[in-house]
Amino acid sequence: MSEETSSSRRQKESRRQRLSDTWISRYRPTLPQEDWFDVSCTDLVLRISYGGTRTFRARFRDENGKTRYHSIGRWDPHKFNVDAARKAAKAFDPQMELKGRRSDKGLAEDQAWWLTATFEQVIEKYIAEVVTGFRTANETSRVYRRYVVPVLGKKLFLDLKQSDAAQLRVTMRKENGHRQADIVFGLIRTLLFWVEDEGLIDDYASPIRYQSKRRGKKKKGGGRERVLDDDELKLVWNAAALMGGLYGGLVQLLLLTAQRRQCLATAKWSEIEGDTWHIRDEGPSAKGTGEVLRLPPLALQILNSLPRIKDNPYVFGVVDDGEHKPFNSFSQRKDELLALLPRQLPRWTLHDLRRTARTRMEDIGIEETTGEVTIGHALPGVKRIYIRSKFKEKRADALLRLSQHIADVVGLGLPPDQGTPSGPVPSNVIPLARAKGS
Repeated sequence: MSEETSSSRRQKESRRQRLSDTWISRYRPTLPQEDWFDVSCTDLVLRISYGGTRTFRARFRDENGKTRYHSIGRWDPHKFNVDAARKAAKAFDPQMELKGRRSDKGLAEDQAWWLTATFEQVIEKYIAEVVTGFRTANETSRVYRRYVVPVLGKKLFLDLKQSDAAQLRVTMRKENGHRQADIVFGLIRTLLFWVEDEGLIDDYASPIRYQSKRRGKKKKGGGRERVLDDDELKLVWNAAALMGGLYGGLVQLLLLTAQRRQCLATAKWSEIEGDTWHIRDEGPSAKGTGEVLRLPPLALQILNSLPRIKDNPYVFGVVDDGEHKPFNSFSQRKDELLALLPRQLPRWTLHDLRRTARTRMEDIGIEETTGEVTIGHALPGVKRIYIRSKFKEKRADALLRLSQHIADVVGLGLPPDQGTPSGPVPSNVIPLARAKGS
């Protein structure tokens, strides 16, 4: 046993707390998985899992004196709170649990299925019971079925080893890139932790444990360095213009605003007043929120061209099962855009467009501090304390100059003082048209 593992177990055993609903709601875990032992009821344990799920478990000993745990329900302040969990833990009968564990094959009837279940069957069970409630349910299900099932689907779930998932990750790095390989590996790990946390199989422990450091990153420098050159920028811009729609507009606005993908994809029409985008404040833990950006005319023109759905509050809004949601079909739409390119480009991501825009700001002489605050980065060190400016005018000038630069690179031929297609324009403000609901 490594020193790190031993230390982790000692930390886990030392976590004792007089559990309360208030404490549970406010506590933020510091490790991927934590067990908290209730001081008031020594046999009650609160497990905070890898995904943030809070589950109560009753602790008992089997006939061999080994400590076991039985899941008694998920924490819910209204339906199953701490008081109810303490009553359930005290009423729990270990003998009934041990009797239920015994059968001809050593498993209870509800666990016998797992003896012959393939990894594909477990994936489908997880999708049906858990993933369907995700906002990204379609994309998550697609990734499981496209990348995991063809390689590991026929393997018995209980025979799955860490090396199986690791080998899939290595293969995917070569064929699909580091990012996609890490995503798939993480989804496999999440599924295995779900089986462990829910107690679906007695004594089951995920063969893949949490690893704090991402693989595939360089030790020095870290992160990606991909920036589109002039030719690539022109090809991507023209393909996005040809594609049009929500995704085409998203790609172009990512280049023109240099904002994070999720920040732009979840923007609401109510946040845009005239030529100004008031990025909503989502709290101190969220990145790049609460900013005010005056958008250049070219960005406003693209906003005006986006399709709109009646009563949908999102700029990039879609309807899913009758519900208004922000656009999230990034990978499928990107495949469609790639098909419009006249030639294949080295792999690039939507986040690379943000990096490209920030690099272009530096190249055209925008002051470093202005460039950083424009893309939503916090000022470093004491600057954050003493510089309290909102940089509203400097941000607006930076985005206007960036739009003029991009227009020049892609060949739009905009007037140098307007940043909008040729023609008489009385000011640099283009009011958003009130599109009629469809």
